Amino acid sequence: MRYPAIAEGIGYFHVPITYSAQCHMFEMRWARDPEEAHGSLLNFLESQKPDGSFHGRLYTTHLEGTDFYHANWGDAVLAVDAVAPHTGFVSRAYEGLTRYARWLDATRDREQSGMYDVVDQYETGQEYMSRYQAVDPDADRYGWENRIRLKGVDVTVYVYQLKRALALLATRLDRASESDAWRDDADHIGHAIQIKMWDDDVGLFSDVDPRTMQRTGVKAAVSFYPLLTDLLDHGIVRRLVQHLEDPAEFATRFPIPSSSIDDALFAATAEWKGKRHNCPWNGRVWPMTNSHVIEGLLRQWHTGCRFVGPLAARLLTTFVHMMFHDGDLARPNCYEHYDPMTGRASVYRGIDDYQHSWVLDLLLRGVAGLEPRADALLVDPLPCSIETVEVSDATIRGHHIALSRQGETITVRVDGTTHDGTVGHPLVIPW
Repeated sequence: MRYPAIAEGIGYFHVPITYSAQCHMFEMRWARDPEEAHGSLLNFLESQKPDGSFHGRLYTTHLEGTDFYHANWGDAVLAVDAVAPHTGFVSRAYEGLTRYARWLDATRDREQSGMYDVVDQYETGQEYMSRYQAVDPDADRYGWENRIRLKGVDVTVYVYQLKRALALLATRLDRASESDAWRDDADHIGHAIQIKMWDDDVGLFSDVDPRTMQRTGVKAAVSFYPLLTDLLDHGIVRRLVQHLEDPAEFATRFPIPSSSIDDALFAATAEWKGKRHNCPWNGRVWPMTNSHVIEGLLRQWHTGCRFVGPLAARLLTTFVHMMFHDGDLARPNCYEHYDPMTGRASVYRGIDDYQHSWVLDLLLRGVAGLEPRADALLVDPLPCSIETVEVSDATIRGHHIALSRQGETITVRVDGTTHDGTVGHPLVIPW
């Protein structure tokens, strides 16, 4: 590891892992020096394989048995660049992620369907779910053997976001023709998400079985990952919100469960087929998926779907409250997964301080309302029930930022100049 970075957790998780590195880039972009945000990608670029793929983990003494995990690298790079632009980092990221994107094209969508393959239940970081059983009833019995094929909605969204990001980075680097090509690629993938993965009868996105090119119909938290994209109109967002608010599906006391309550294999108590597992995704609440879904709702809020505000605010509030034992502010935690009915953490695992989600970033943007953009600072917090928020001495794109929120009233200082606003009325402050 040549660059500063964040380990995923404790014990055998105490190494950089691609599945969580994307999250660390969101969190560490707010640091005074974004070196850990940069390093979270640069370490993997430094050891990138000849075929363009990444090692899933970086050990201190070897690079054997590192496996592979999918990650949303495109969004992560753009997030870091929004706070702390750095042409050298952007250039390095562009070159490495170009090779990575071509590897995905060559190995995970040979049919050029615009949808990308999951080849075992582990590489999504989300094992033991009905979504894999839908294409192979023995999927839960395989190891890292690449024995299944599933066109994953989560992976496909990641690749769509990656190619959109590469188009933007190519423009930034004065590579206009390459930018056009990436944009065309992204349009192809976006069309597949909208047409092939969207189930209009159910009102939800779904994985696709590559053998039949039919949707599997499995309802999982990843079904909401298209909220991260620019592909959805307000009607589709409303239908997704209905599922998130349905107590028979995803509206548990502590949302959101990784699999819908009406899934045949749903279990709130970390059991898969009657046996407790380390990391089951058939109903537990995982901070990873929570941060993805709340992020998606926050993006839709900023693009005009104001009706998602109360839901996003409620999910974010419950998410944060869940990570304190018995509601005790002196006992914060971040475990791998939680009970969707009680909010109890997976203490039986003994793995606290598990960093594969982004929380600080969501608080700064969703509660304080700071949304960095290239041309301006957008201040647009969610309608959370909050008495007081104070952000001091933040740096965004070289500007000094302070914010105070008292209930619905917001005061922002940018380089000493004061701007006033209220919750629910976006405040745009040009740089």
